[in-house]
Amino acid sequence: MQLREWLELIRMQKVLYILSLLSIAMVIDFISGTYAAKLRKKITSKIGINGIIRKIASLILLVFFIPVAYIIPGQTGVALLTVLYVGYLGLEIQSILENYRKIGIDTALFQKIFDWLKEEMMKK
Repeated sequence: MQLREWLELIRMQKVLYILSLLSIAMVIDFISGTYAAKLRKKITSKIGINGIIRKIASLILLVFFIPVAYIIPGQTGVALLTVLYVGYLGLEIQSILENYRKIGIDTALFQKIFDWLKEEMMKK
């Protein structure tokens, strides 16, 4: 498989689109987590720096797996990459909902939708 074909496959599979959604979710998670910690008076620079480093390390690791997917034959690599990204996106959404609960926002509707999406994905 040529590099051009591989890049076309990534574009068709929307892996980079999912990665950009994941990046946006990480920013929202960090901001909402910081706000929740500030409201609860549990904000420290150590926790904030730890959160930033964790998010940056996660993004570096997720981007690292893009060329690794090229090594795996066929479309299997891109499929595995998509599953990894969607799973991580689910974890970020769950974390955002937890932060919103800590802030005092009712997340029952969002939680129902999120749980329904998880069930639907498990069926497939």
